[in-house]
Amino acid sequence: MGQDRNMWRGGAAFVGAGLLLTACGSVSAEPPRLLKAPSVLKSDEQKPRDQEKPQGYNLLSLGALNAAIQQGREIHYVLPIKYTDGTIYNPSTGKNDKVRLRSYGDQFLAPMILMEPGQTVRISLLNQLPAEPNCKIDPKTGKPYATNAPHCFNNTNLHSHGLWVSPTGNSDNVLLNIEPGVNFQYEYNVPEDHPAGTFWYHPHKHGSTSIQVGSGMAGALVIKGSRVPTELSNGDLDTLLQPVTANADFAAQVMLIQQLPYACFDDQGNIEKDAKGQWICKDDQIGKVENFDAQFDPKAWKASGRFTMFNGVVRPQMEAKTGQMYRWRLIHAGVEETINLRIRKMGAKAPATGLVKTVKAASDEVAKACTGADVTQYEVATDGLTRPQVFKKETVNNLQPGYRSDILFVLPEAGRYCVYDDSNGTDQVAGEDSPKIIGFIEATGDKVADTGAVVKAKLLEGASRLQGPVRDTVTGDINDGLKLTKYVPHPTITDAEIAKWGQPDIPITFNIDIQPNQPTRFTVNDKEYDPAVVNQTLVLGTAQQWILMSKFVNHPFHIHVNPFQVVSIRKKNPDDTPGPEWTDGIYAGMQGTWKDTLITDPNAIITVRTRYNRYIGEFVLHCHILDHEDKGMMQNVQIVLPGTDGKAAAMGHH
Repeated sequence: MGQDRNMWRGGAAFVGAGLLLTACGSVSAEPPRLLKAPSVLKSDEQKPRDQEKPQGYNLLSLGALNAAIQQGREIHYVLPIKYTDGTIYNPSTGKNDKVRLRSYGDQFLAPMILMEPGQTVRISLLNQLPAEPNCKIDPKTGKPYATNAPHCFNNTNLHSHGLWVSPTGNSDNVLLNIEPGVNFQYEYNVPEDHPAGTFWYHPHKHGSTSIQVGSGMAGALVIKGSRVPTELSNGDLDTLLQPVTANADFAAQVMLIQQLPYACFDDQGNIEKDAKGQWICKDDQIGKVENFDAQFDPKAWKASGRFTMFNGVVRPQMEAKTGQMYRWRLIHAGVEETINLRIRKMGAKAPATGLVKTVKAASDEVAKACTGADVTQYEVATDGLTRPQVFKKETVNNLQPGYRSDILFVLPEAGRYCVYDDSNGTDQVAGEDSPKIIGFIEATGDKVADTGAVVKAKLLEGASRLQGPVRDTVTGDINDGLKLTKYVPHPTITDAEIAKWGQPDIPITFNIDIQPNQPTRFTVNDKEYDPAVVNQTLVLGTAQQWILMSKFVNHPFHIHVNPFQVVSIRKKNPDDTPGPEWTDGIYAGMQGTWKDTLITDPNAIITVRTRYNRYIGEFVLHCHILDHEDKGMMQNVQIVLPGTDGKAAAMGHH
C-alpha cells in the first residue's frame, strides 16, 4: 500500500497535480499538495523455520511458529530510526524548506502499524541515529545533566500509546534506554479481548521524547476489528462502519496531526529570523530540530510561523463527494499545542488563498475565507475507545496532545471547504496560537438537506447486516439518539464497584512551580520526576477513583496500560471545592467516556475511575505536553499482586 493511494473511496481521489481548486469564486494560488495516506508498515519476510538451521529455537516449536506466521497470528515488523533528508512546504515563502529530521524509515510520514486482537506482534527497533559522545555532560558546567534536564537526544525507545498490553520486559516498556547503534525487539501480545481502535506509537525516553516527536517520530497504530456484537457480547465499531464509509481503507482514514518546529541556524547557533522575528530558512540552509530550549519554548510555535500538518503535508488538498459518510481517525501527535479542529465551507466571496507571510496573515486568511456553514463532526470514539453514544460537535473538535478522535462527517454541498485550527488564544496548553488553515477539501455532487439523516441512515445500513435479535437491539439504539451501546469495549465502573474495594482516591495535581531566583520546577503532586521512586502502588484486580487537577495552566493527564472512565468534571469554586458540572467547551460530551489522555484545567476538578486488569509491573503517568514530561512532570506507577488481605503484597526478593 503506497503513498499514492486514494484517500477517499467511492469514486473520489486525490486532487490531481496542476489543478487549481475553485469554490464560489475562490481560487487557490498555492501549488496543489496532495494529502497522503500513510503507507502500511509491511511485515518482515519470515522464511519457514523448518527449512533452515534453527538458531535459538526449540525444535519442537518450529512447526507451530511457522504455522502462526502463515496464519497471521504472529507478525514481525522492522522499524529503523534514522536522519532523513527532505522538504517541507513553507506557506510564508511559497517554497519548500530543506530539512533533516529524525524519522522512522526513509520518509517523514511514519508508516501505519496494523494489529489484530490475539496477535503476537514483534517490532525490531533499529536505532541508526549517530552516537552523541559525552551527551550526559552539560557543556556549560562540565557536570552531568540533572535527571529532568533534556539531553541525549538520540537515545530512544518505543511506546504504543493507548494499547492495553504489558508494560514490562520487552513489551510496552518505556523505562528502557536504547542508545545509538543498538537494536531491540519489542513483543506485544495483543489480548483476544483488546478493543479495536485508533492508537499511535512514538518514542518515550525521558529527556529526548519531545525533541524526537517534534522531529516527526510518530505514527498511527490501528487495531482492526472484525467481531460483530452478539446477544451476550459487544462488538467492534469497525464492523458497523467499514461497510458504509466512503473511505473504507484503514490507511485512508488516518489523519496524523503533527507540528514540527524545525528551524535553520546561523553560524553562532541562533535561529535564523526575519525582521519581524519569524523563523526563516535561507536557500543553502537545512532545517533541524536540535535546540530544545529555543524550539520548545512555550512561545516558540507561534513565533516560528510553522503550520500544522496532516499526514506529513502542509495545507494538503483533498476531494470528496457530497452526501457520502467519511471517517477520520484524528491523532494529535504534536508536542504541546492545542488544536480546535473545524471544517467549514468557504464563503461566497472568499478571496484567493495562498502565501501567508505572517502569523497575522494566517489569521486574516481564516477570517476572510472560512466564513460559510460549519460541517458537523459526529464523534464515535475517543482515544480509540467507542463512545456510548455518537456526540455531535457542531463547530470545533478540541484536540489536546495525545488525543484521538474518530469522527464521521458528511459534506452537504459542492464547493471548497477549509479544514482549520480555530485556536484563538483560549483553551491553549502552551503559548497563544492563532487560527490557521490546515487543509482544503473540494466537494462535488448534489446538495444534501440533512447530513445528520445521512449519518443515521448509514449507521442503520451497517446494522442491517447483523443477524437475529442483536440486529434489533443495535437498530433500536441507533434510532434512540445514535447510541452505540453494543460497541462500547468496557463496562461502566459503578459506585458499588468502587465501594467494594475501599481504595482511597488518588489525587494528581500538575504544576509549573515558578519562584523568584529559583529554577522552574515541573511537578506532579509537588514533586519532580525521580526514576528511583515509585509514586503510586496499585493493586491488581481492583478499581479506584482518581482526582485530577492543575495548579497552573492546562496539562493533558496521560496514564499508560489501563484507560479510565470520566465520571465528573466540576468547576472549581473560589475555596477550591467542587462546583457545578463543566459540560461545555473543552469538556463537552466527556462524561461517561473512556479515555487515556484528558486535559486538566486550573479551574476544574476532574473525577475518573479505572480498573487494574491483567497486567502487573512498572510504568508511568505524565503530562502529555512532552517538553513538560521531559522536564519532570511525570511519576512512576506500579501495579502489584494483592495479598491475602486484599492489599498490596510485597514484591519478590525484597
